[in-house]
Amino acid sequence: MGFLKKEVTAETFFQAIAERLNEEDQALIKRAYKVAEKTHANQKRYSGEPYIIHPVNVAYILNDLRQEPAVVAAGLLHDVIEDTSYSREDMTLDFGKDITKLVEGVTKMSKVKNKTRMNFESIAAENLRRMLMATAKDPRIIVIKLADKTHNMRTLKFHKPEKQKIIAQETLSIYAPLAGRLGVYKIKSELEDLAFQILEPEEYQDIKEKVAAKKAERDSFIETAKIIIKQRLAEINLDVQIEGRSKHFYSIYKKMKDKDKNFDEINDLRAVRIITKEVRDCYGVFGVVHSIWTPVPGKFKDYIATPKTNQYQSLHTAVIGQDGRSFEIQIRTQEMNNIAEHGIAAHWAYKEGTNSKDVSMTAKWIERIRHWSETSSGSDSKEFLEDLTHELHEDEVYVFTPKGDIYNFPKGSTILDYAFRIHTDVGLHAKGARISGRMVPLRTELKSGDQIEVVTDKKVKPSPIWLRIVRTSSAKQKLRQYFRKIQDETANDVSVSYVAKLPSEPVPEIDLTTLKKVKPDKKKNKEKREVSIVVAGIKDILVRLSSCCSPLPGDEIIGFITRGRGVSVHKSNCDIARNHSDKKRIVAVRWDGVNNPVPVRIEVKAYDRQGIYLEMVESISKTETNILEAGASSSGEGTLLARFLIEIEHLDQLQEILDNIRSIKNILFAERVVEK
Repeated sequence: MGFLKKEVTAETFFQAIAERLNEEDQALIKRAYKVAEKTHANQKRYSGEPYIIHPVNVAYILNDLRQEPAVVAAGLLHDVIEDTSYSREDMTLDFGKDITKLVEGVTKMSKVKNKTRMNFESIAAENLRRMLMATAKDPRIIVIKLADKTHNMRTLKFHKPEKQKIIAQETLSIYAPLAGRLGVYKIKSELEDLAFQILEPEEYQDIKEKVAAKKAERDSFIETAKIIIKQRLAEINLDVQIEGRSKHFYSIYKKMKDKDKNFDEINDLRAVRIITKEVRDCYGVFGVVHSIWTPVPGKFKDYIATPKTNQYQSLHTAVIGQDGRSFEIQIRTQEMNNIAEHGIAAHWAYKEGTNSKDVSMTAKWIERIRHWSETSSGSDSKEFLEDLTHELHEDEVYVFTPKGDIYNFPKGSTILDYAFRIHTDVGLHAKGARISGRMVPLRTELKSGDQIEVVTDKKVKPSPIWLRIVRTSSAKQKLRQYFRKIQDETANDVSVSYVAKLPSEPVPEIDLTTLKKVKPDKKKNKEKREVSIVVAGIKDILVRLSSCCSPLPGDEIIGFITRGRGVSVHKSNCDIARNHSDKKRIVAVRWDGVNNPVPVRIEVKAYDRQGIYLEMVESISKTETNILEAGASSSGEGTLLARFLIEIEHLDQLQEILDNIRSIKNILFAERVVEK
């Protein structure tokens, strides 16, 4: 584990390819080695060793993953164009377009204009974006990058501690999940453990020692289980391969953390994998296993009938073993096991000059990544990395359309995510959905097995609060595109459309130079709530929300130029605004995108019964709204009066909260309270 991995020499590498490849393929790889050795001749690693050690180890990992000769050769050459004088033209002439394309796909953003203006996070995000777009055209590129990342992580100890942590966090957040998405679990497990060792060294060492302490006991149990299974399967003439399976350290740590358990409470450290020849035998073995040991309820998963997006297939079950404790059993064919070990990318065929695609669910996911990477080009680096991290989340749910088509989503996705996956217009006008005939709101989380029918209404328009409801990056991008389009269409709109609704004479032109500007304040109080409002097309005018009507983002608004205090913003139907004596001070204003939360008070009156106050709190929390203050008191005659101070980002959010509360049994009223 960890930094104990030994470096592979060129001699060991050549022995490994000789065992797997024919002489012609070996000759290609040896030519690539000679070019890499010559071009990197004067370069050193951080360890002080010759640089050629790195590409050799990358190529060794790719060979171990059963990659084709062109990919192994590209692994040897992956840093040549970026770090040496050897050009793209040289590589195309020596090795052809296919290998050159693979190397270019892995090459970093080394010659980006204005790179000096970009911070480290922005450069890393742009490198990832470019690589993902290249990967969408040829998934072999990400396999090379994963091999590159694996060897770099093995030798990370030669970097400074602060850089180690940055690289390790990126690996754990991005590259390990990417390996999981492609089904390269061998790489995924190692990357997770290498990152875990750096980020949480004490926890890593503690788990490592505890696993080692119980190794003999665990091995003895597994051997006994294997003998029992073999004997029973021999009785029905089933020939299988049985092996023990160890859980890697990070997965143990994550389970302890997620389930709030200590090490001794983790029972699936012990596992057996049974490999059969035919798919039908998997189910036969499954039946035999459950006849030997009592199955643990709720622990059976059939990934053969419903494969994961990376085409991983297996039967998983947990049973109570001979010592009264549970252990896990996986059952799969040899082909399924090869895919689980090396990833589906090892089995895809790509031909030079064609755009051949696999029809698997993984290919569909990569197509989603391509589309998302292209449409997210306007996103900032933080937004892009957050979306990517969520997109790579491994836990998934499977849902069905009314016609029976299946769609997969990251766990936690909502009805609104599903609506946007069906079609952009369906998402933009989604009102709710029916699940098993029952109407549910857009915020409802998807559950595996749901059959969903989206209900649309052309009158419905997206609200900025929808960005808090969706979970998938593709849905977020479609919403952001919609809001950018709306913002662009109104960017130069300095009309006084709201003013026209007031019974007043025409408004003369306003001298905007008289308006007070917002001054940057480095010592700004973080607790102060701010809103972003455009005044007559200008964004940096000082504004304040009037307390007489307390407008919220989403309300139609008008502004009044004050004397020395910027612009006072009112609802367009505010009585004070409508009756203002000086109509010459009216100015056109509008909300500018998604604003920071605004404190809003609401009051709820209900018949008092056990648990009703808790139901109110839960209904607010379900909308992911922050509650600043909460309280309740008896109002006589068996009624309860509850008061909440909540943070609202948009009028639609407030309406959703009030609707949710009003749907609770025994609620008499739920209203916003405007403080005069």
